[in-house]
Amino acid sequence: MIYPLSTQRLSIRPLALSDLEAFVSYRQDPDVARYQSWETSFSHEQGKTLIQSQDGIELPAPGEWLQLAVHELSTGQLVGDVALHQLAAPREFEIGFTLATAHQGKGYAFESTSRLLEFLINEIWATKVIATPDSRNAKSISLLSKLGFTRNSSKCWVEEFKGETVTVEYFELESPKA
Repeated sequence: MIYPLSTQRLSIRPLALSDLEAFVSYRQDPDVARYQSWETSFSHEQGKTLIQSQDGIELPAPGEWLQLAVHELSTGQLVGDVALHQLAAPREFEIGFTLATAHQGKGYAFESTSRLLEFLINEIWATKVIATPDSRNAKSISLLSKLGFTRNSSKCWVEEFKGETVTVEYFELESPKA
């Protein structure tokens, strides 16, 4: 088993049913859901279905996503999750990250995403990792830049999202092991 991935303050592992209440709570927060694919009406049943569908999965199959719970080591509390999407090309992944509002601004997104990237590059031998944030999500874009991602303007696109026309940015991180 490859999980948990650990940092000085955090433990990262696939979501479990014990995470359900906290997971659904932050997915229902309008500030958290604003730039995400789910709606604030995200239900306990949807959360349970998602968690159960990923039971026993260590890496997502091509085209699939895996949500990894991020817990504080000191309290065991779920603070958010990092998402891992395996792209169609071998050893290429897309990542995402979500933190509950109460846990933002503490460096947890940087810490957990850094650890996920370290795992992908050093243990899975990922050759490329991408992220596709909404252009209005300045905090996510800043974090991706801090993590070493570069924006590829030729791959950005415009789409209708939650009733608005938005630009989706395209950031990529080339692995030094590629």
